[in-house]
This record gives sequence, structure tokens and C-alpha cells, in this order.
Amino acid sequence: MMRRLLRLAAPVWPLLAGSFLARAASLLAGTAMLVVPAAAMVAAAGAGGWPLAALLGILVAIALVQGATRYLEHYLGHRAAFGLLARMRVDVFDAVAPLSADDEAASADVTTVATRDIDRIEVFFAHTLVPAATAVLVPALVVAGIAGTAGGPAAAVAGAAYALGALVVPFLGARRTARAARAEAAVRARIADHLAADADAAVDLRTLGGEEARMARLAGLEEELARAARASGRASALRAGLGLAWPFAAAIGILALATPPTLGPHLVAAVAVLGSAPAAGALAGLARSLPAALASARRYLAVIDRTPSVADPARAAAIPSGPLGLRVEGASVAPPGGTRLLEPTDLDVAAGDAVAIVGPSGAGKSTLVSLVVRRRDPSVGRVLLVGGGRSVDVRDVALANLRAAVTLVEQRPVFVAGSVLDNLRLGNSALTEAEAWRALEDAALAGDIRAHAEGLAARLGEDALNLSGGQRQRLAIARALARRPRILVLDESTSHQDSETQRAVQEGIARRGDTTLVLIAHRAEAIRGVAHVVELPARADLTGHPEHEAPCRFRS
Repeated sequence: MMRRLLRLAAPVWPLLAGSFLARAASLLAGTAMLVVPAAAMVAAAGAGGWPLAALLGILVAIALVQGATRYLEHYLGHRAAFGLLARMRVDVFDAVAPLSADDEAASADVTTVATRDIDRIEVFFAHTLVPAATAVLVPALVVAGIAGTAGGPAAAVAGAAYALGALVVPFLGARRTARAARAEAAVRARIADHLAADADAAVDLRTLGGEEARMARLAGLEEELARAARASGRASALRAGLGLAWPFAAAIGILALATPPTLGPHLVAAVAVLGSAPAAGALAGLARSLPAALASARRYLAVIDRTPSVADPARAAAIPSGPLGLRVEGASVAPPGGTRLLEPTDLDVAAGDAVAIVGPSGAGKSTLVSLVVRRRDPSVGRVLLVGGGRSVDVRDVALANLRAAVTLVEQRPVFVAGSVLDNLRLGNSALTEAEAWRALEDAALAGDIRAHAEGLAARLGEDALNLSGGQRQRLAIARALARRPRILVLDESTSHQDSETQRAVQEGIARRGDTTLVLIAHRAEAIRGVAHVVELPARADLTGHPEHEAPCRFRS
């Protein structure tokens, strides 16, 4: 685990090395700020003294070095930190994006990994590992200096104190802290999942009177989190107290070894230990952050290492050229040990035609859509793209090619903050303004955009919340049309439109001629004008009927 954790930071090692050298120089300069005045006082108490101007000049030079190296340490450390944060979060996105509907992790859990866990790993590298390395180098240099000035016994006392402060004190209760860190990370993830589930089911909870039970469950999770935090806090308190005590004990021990002739060197040595103690104390940060970083790294790597159940075929087949039709042959979805999500279904849509899929809630409409765009694979049966006198199973097509040919518009589309044109160009960066206007016309939205003074340059807020629900849906359809799909799937994507607007959208898509339309709908108004309708039956587990009581029906 530790070896892989170190490999994560490979791209930023040069920056971390520079931050390490700068921090070491800064800490040595800080120690010198105390040692130089102490040495000047010893000299003044003896036969001679230092010129005041020289002493001031030396201190000013040391302060300038300390300030410059401190700035350089932070600059390089933050460059490394931000680079590492960006790369790790992109890696999480790249790992999660290919996951299918059958193997997606809980969204709240993934969010926790992408935020809290990655932050902890970044803190370990950029703000803990470098200080820990200097905690070894700086005390070693100070001990060598004490040995050369105050002698071996004083150096031995300083070395023993550093060993105690750097190698013993920081790791007291490390196992307990590690267990508490793992428990805390797990409980925080469960709390995130709990809150996300409550937010999604808020209306049902109020309707069914389940708030009290859910709040009681949340209180139990909070108590688990508090117990883990207390266990870690007790060990941290012990380490903090001993961390404050050992430098002064070392200084007293060094002064106890002094004789009148050697009092000066021993006094300077004691001051040097006090001045450099913060460097050694950095290992306490390592002891605190390492367990949390390892726990977070395990969760991060568990996401990164997930193998999607839907993947590109070893040898991808080409999609038929020309207009595409769609054929579903006995496709069914029944996860092992789980509830059947879709009864065996047949569907045949000619290229350029339109079909509506209807059925009660839970019948499997969205599950059928997920097979068409290959978010999951059928347990039995197959889904075929048909055209040019041949057909190809979607499982034999490269995912990028499949999703360029088949475009899905969901009921709750996602938009980015930017202009209307920026959002239309998602998925088609080469889209021209003329093509954008055509897509808006076909989606029955061009009039609304032209009414805005800025037209295509009109700014949309985050997730386009400054548009109405119907406008957002039509903008999503326009964005899909801008990709020039060969098969367009609308999953409840006109639910916020009146019947006239729904008809205008269907007519706009039909004007394209070569675009096959698959329309998922609950309301009868949404499928008016669609000649072919597929009715999915209610699932047996929802109706109490025998499992295969009613196959899907196709009517024209």
C-alpha cells in the first residue's frame, strides 16, 4: 500500500524535493536566529564580543534567507499539492465514468472519495511527508554541530532527545489511531450515504412519517463517529504533551553536563536544541496523518481499481453505414440473486422511424434504454444496430462509436455554466452557429433563444437553473441533435412540455429524416403522432402475477 501510495505522487516528486530543500534551509535559518544571539552573548561574557553592526547584519541576512526559503517551500509545496489534487480527481472521474448501471458505486461514497479522501492523501504528501523528511535531516545536522562544539556527551543527550521526540513520541498510540482513522472514514462515508438517501426520499419520509426513525439512525452514526474521534483524541493529547516537554528536558540535560569552562558551548547547544525542536516535532504530523492517509488511499484505490462490467470488445466491429434501425431480441435483465428488472422484450424499429415505449412505473422502460446505450448488458437476448443490409450486436461495438451513433437525453439533463452555444457544443466541439440554430429550431427552442438579446451567447447559470423546466429539456434535445445522432433516445425528456410543444419537437426530429427516434413516456400526450408503440407489462414482483404472465406487446 505504501509503495503504491508513493507512486501516486511520482509526477510531483521534483516539486516536493525542492520544497524539502527549501524547508530544511528555512528551519536551519530559524535555528540560527536563536543560536547566533546566544553565541554573541557568550562571546560578550568572555574576553571579547561581536561588533553590534556585524551582529545586526548577520541577523538581517539570516532573516532574509529564512523568509525567502519559507516562501519557496510553500510555493513549491502548493504547486505539488494542486497538481496532485487535479490528477487524482481526474483519475476518479475516469474510473467512475465507464461504470455501468450494474456496478456503479454509491454517488455519496464516490463524492467522499473525490473530496475528503483525496484531500487527506494530498495533505500527507504536500504538508506532511516533506516536514517529516526535514525532521530527520535538520536534527542530524544540529547533533553534528553540537558534537563539534560542546562535545560527545552533549551531542548524545541531544541525539537521544531527538530520537525520543521524533521516533517515539509521535508514534505513541499509533495502532489505536490507525483503527480510529479507519473507523472514522467508514462512518463518515455511511453518514454521507445516509444524508444523500434522505435528501432523495425527503417527500416520502415526510409522507410516511419516517423522519424520526431516520434521525435516530443518524444519531447512532454520529455517536459512532464521536467514539472514533475520542479514541484518536486521547492518543493525540498524550503525544502533544510529551512533544512540548522533551525539548526543555533535553536543554536542561545539556546544561547539566556543563562545567564553568564549557558553559558557553553547552548554552549554545541547549539553545540549538530548542530552536530546532519544531523540525523534529513534524514527525508527529506524520504519525497523525499517515493512518488517515492510508485509510483514504485504500478507499481511493478501491474506486480506481474497479473493473467496469461493460467494456470495449477485444475486436470492435464497425457500425453499419447509413441510417440506423434498432432491433431488440428477447432482451431481459435479471441480476444474479436479484429482482428481474426487465421481462423478455422484443423491439424492431426501422431506420428513420419512431417508436414509443410505454408502461407502468417499474416495468423496465429505463432499463431497456440502458441496454440500447449499453450502460448495462442484457442477462439474455441481445440488442442490434441494423442498417446497410446487416446488423451488429451493441456488445461488439466500441463504446465511443456506439455513443456517437446513439444519443440519450435523460429526464434530468446536466448543463455547465457558460453560454447556450457552449452547452450545445458539448459532444460536438466543431458545431457551427448555423448548425446550432438548426438544432434549436428542431427542438422548438430557437424562438426563446432569439428573444434573448445575446442569442447563442446568452449565459446560463450553473445547471441552467435560470431556464424553465421545459426550456432545459428542449435545450438538452437540441444538444443531442447537434451531435447528429443516428438513433435518438428521449427518456421522459418532454415531460415538462405541453402537447403542442411535444408535437413540434417530434416534427423537428422527423424533419431530419434519417434520425431514428425512441421515445419513453408515461403520458399519452407525449406519444401522439407516433405510429409504433411498445407496451411493457408490469413486473410480476410488483403485481403479484406469475413471472411470465405478459410479454411485451407491439402495436401500430
